[in-house]
Amino acid sequence: MPRCLQFSRTSRFLALASLVLVGVTAQAGRPLSSDDAATAPVGSCQLEGWGEKAGSSRAWVLAPACGLSDSVELGGDYSRPQPRDESRGEASLAVKWVPKSWQIPTAWGQLSFGLKAGLSFERPVSSGWRRSASGLLGLATLAISEDAAVHLNLGPHKERASGQSGTALNLAGVWMPDPRGLLFAEIQTNDRPALLGATVRTVGGLWWLSPDKLGLSLTASRQSGSSQTLWTAGFGWYGLEF
Repeated sequence: MPRCLQFSRTSRFLALASLVLVGVTAQAGRPLSSDDAATAPVGSCQLEGWGEKAGSSRAWVLAPACGLSDSVELGGDYSRPQPRDESRGEASLAVKWVPKSWQIPTAWGQLSFGLKAGLSFERPVSSGWRRSASGLLGLATLAISEDAAVHLNLGPHKERASGQSGTALNLAGVWMPDPRGLLFAEIQTNDRPALLGATVRTVGGLWWLSPDKLGLSLTASRQSGSSQTLWTAGFGWYGLEF
């Protein structure tokens, strides 16, 4: 789930630069942070995991998601930061709704729309779990072909502690030059950088070890005004039936 439904992590940079729920072909999913207007098949789950590193800060993340119906997906994530001097852990829970009736054929490809609502939680060193933020995203995906797509996310994000809100915007382009892998570039920005962090630009890719079942990913992100790069490396395991 995109990280202004992404919510904070070991730093605001880590907070804005990771996690999504899965897709296949040219859909959004790990390793993107932008989300797509599509859901996991009903009765199917996926498990993604990755490590993040930016300077001396690190985080380990697990992110499951399941298709509950043809148009509804439930997902979440748990992250364990290192060092743990301020937070013991962080988590989020989100529901994505993508009605079939919100799919429109166009001259440029199929255009799909959806909504995603989420809550985030944190566990400070000095106390137990507490809610930290909430958000709602409008999702749009233009499937130009089976090998290329564009994803747009837009919506409000509210921090619980300050009571302040901002609007997040994610834009990503995905290309599959080969059936065994994909490449992408994306930008995550907002209208309240003091609250939600500066703009983050990311490039990366995924390589299928087993097509649409098991993949490995690598990304590099950089925040505007910073010379520090956030690296992530992870896996995705898809098509787990329940």
